Amino acid sequence: MVTLDELKKLNDKELNEELQKAKIELLRLRFGVASKQNKETSGLKALRKYVARVKTMKRLLQFEQIKENSKSAVTK
Repeated sequence: MVTLDELKKLNDKELNEELQKAKIELLRLRFGVASKQNKETSGLKALRKYVARVKTMKRLLQFEQIKENSKSAVTK
């Protein structure tokens, strides 16, 4: 998992890749817990929070892009 500071530096494409990796890992953990292969369930909570952080960073990036586009439209 990438730290929050490193997430802030990623662009949209890299955030999408990180989100895909995290979702795949979350799916693996869920299946492991469901099939009783993995008894450690604390990883699920941490990974769900990480997915939420990545989604939040993606949304903040979208807001920044909208803000930049609206500023350039006003100055024209």
